Amino acid sequence: MPAKKKDLKLLFINVCLRPGGYTKFLPVGLGSILTYFKTKGYDFTLLDIDIDEYDDEYVENYIKNNHFDFILTGSIVTHYKWVKWFVNMSKRHQPNSSIIVGNSVAGSIPEVFLNNTKGDIVVTGEGEISAYEAVEAVRLGKDLKTVEGISFRNNDGSITTTEHRKAAKINELPEIDWSPFDVERYMEKAETMPDKDDSPETMRSIPVVTARGCAFKCTFCHYVFWDDPYRNRSPESIITEIKHMMKRYNVNYVHFWDDLSFASAIQAEKLADKIIESGLKFKWVASVRVDLFSRARLSDEDALRVAKKMRQAGCYSVGFALESGNKEILKMMNKD
Repeated sequence: MPAKKKDLKLLFINVCLRPGGYTKFLPVGLGSILTYFKTKGYDFTLLDIDIDEYDDEYVENYIKNNHFDFILTGSIVTHYKWVKWFVNMSKRHQPNSSIIVGNSVAGSIPEVFLNNTKGDIVVTGEGEISAYEAVEAVRLGKDLKTVEGISFRNNDGSITTTEHRKAAKINELPEIDWSPFDVERYMEKAETMPDKDDSPETMRSIPVVTARGCAFKCTFCHYVFWDDPYRNRSPESIITEIKHMMKRYNVNYVHFWDDLSFASAIQAEKLADKIIESGLKFKWVASVRVDLFSRARLSDEDALRVAKKMRQAGCYSVGFALESGNKEILKMMNKD
């Protein structure tokens, strides 16, 4: 008889990448996964190592003294050493727990990770659906080979990687529910880059995802080998989320937390129009490519018009990278 969802104990770990760092960022990836599990009827515990900066001794004692059926975590690949320690330590204290790890620390190197840790399952793409279906497969006693987008160790020690899961339809994913996190403390430590007439003390900033993936294939980027097509949310859904954040957390600054917020000036203008139409007053920053306006083949007058409209809608800064001024290198990067 399969265990009921309400009887299972799930632990999610928010790792601390930069102990002692001055700023902290609400983890949009983990936040989205927690929200997805919540909408599917799961309760869970969150151990937020980042905001509390728990040391390894505290973390180990927590794992030693609290039993969980599933332990789920993830990080970027530069945090491999710590994640390896955590997974092996957790398995030592809780050998019957299923440990699931995602993001690039495991998803970019699933065989390496599984061959060098005691982890059970690696999520090799987006985490929401694959992690949930992996937990469900274990709960229901189903073959893990039926779950797309994961790697796992077989009884004989061999590694199986299932078929790649297609990227989720971004407008069908639920709005992130930040209630498991101490949002006020994260806001106190948010990156402070106020507009020229504001002070850091007045900022109440929160991240909002407007897009996933990238529309380009620069040769140095992980999008070259990770099938993650560009998907942008509808302006209406973005504005609805911001309205909720303003009401719940008194937000006045929004950080569009994307690898590429706008693939074109046309897309930027559509969002700016909707923000202006909504009457909401907040400041925002976004990530773009340096050729945002020229790539759309806008005239100088139209480019200036769109930029002014973005400013009217609350945009006061956009971030972009200057990777090279050498044409040959730009060509090698697939940026010519």
